[in-house]
Amino acid sequence: MLEMPADDVVDPHIHLFDLKGTPREMRPLGKLFGWNERILRFMAAKLMPKEAITYFGKNTALLGDYLAPDFRSDSESSRVTQYVHVQAGWKDKAPLDPVGETEWLEAMADKPAAIVAHADLMLGAEVQHVLTAHHLASDRVRGVRHMLAAHPSSGVMDFANDPEMSRSAAFRAGFDLLARNDMSFDAWCYSHQIDQVGELAAHNPDVPIVLCHVGTPVAMFGEFGGVGISDQERARIADSWRDAISELAEQKHVHCKLSGLLMPVLGLGYEESKRKPGVDELVNRLSSVVEHCVGAFGPERCMVASNFPVDAVSAPYATVTEAMIEMTARYGADAQQAMFADTATAFYRIRGLAPKRD
Repeated sequence: MLEMPADDVVDPHIHLFDLKGTPREMRPLGKLFGWNERILRFMAAKLMPKEAITYFGKNTALLGDYLAPDFRSDSESSRVTQYVHVQAGWKDKAPLDPVGETEWLEAMADKPAAIVAHADLMLGAEVQHVLTAHHLASDRVRGVRHMLAAHPSSGVMDFANDPEMSRSAAFRAGFDLLARNDMSFDAWCYSHQIDQVGELAAHNPDVPIVLCHVGTPVAMFGEFGGVGISDQERARIADSWRDAISELAEQKHVHCKLSGLLMPVLGLGYEESKRKPGVDELVNRLSSVVEHCVGAFGPERCMVASNFPVDAVSAPYATVTEAMIEMTARYGADAQQAMFADTATAFYRIRGLAPKRD
């Protein structure tokens, strides 16, 4: 393992979940089979919707629990001191239900340094009640993620009911309240929707935005869900993604998470293989993506994140981390300090950690 090139490393994008004790789609299975993790995962794989299994991979960690000790075990060789939890599948029927996730996180012994909560911004002005409740539940809440990802291909899973939701008056009204509540916005979309993130950024520059998972260019590396079936189509996806990233980066209050590159939806196919990629292979496959993002946003607006346990289906934490160290080494020690620690520390206002400056 290469030495981590930063002090007080922050992982600014992980997901924690408990299938046994919290309100999630799989909670009934957690109650029935939670006493045996192997049986729980087996039954969850049988009952999880096929599109979800395809999207996340048949061996996805989402079929079981993933708690702070699991993350610490995965990341122990990477000198991670702090982590940021991003909302993760908390089942909600009423607007205030997602506050339960914040309360659950706040009750943990190993708490996240910052929380990106869920709030339904389509509530418009009424979302203020939810934002207030999140702040009352925890002083670690720093922002909101309302997922925007929706794809025109039926083979790619949607996480938003309306692919242009962010353009609606209701959403914009809810989004504007983030600025009044000193909250940021985690924008997760597919690459053909990056322009919508740019529109949001221009609509209200007082809301700090971070683009999750470099904008998730579906099938850029290989066919997925009927997308990217030819070299020419994949080249068009890559070209459009690069242009969109460059244009978004012109808005200086927008940041970028170097993460999610090993989700199956990008088309690398590692989730289907028993042989997991090594560091050199990841560097060869992913360098062009990382270099374009860093070139567009600059190290001071890029943050390396794991997206664990979602990306764990493709490679171990240590392998991903070492590959990111190699891919960012060319920018120098100060830049790596920013990308592995300082950018996330400043963006999420993580207490007790001050950006390292000469």
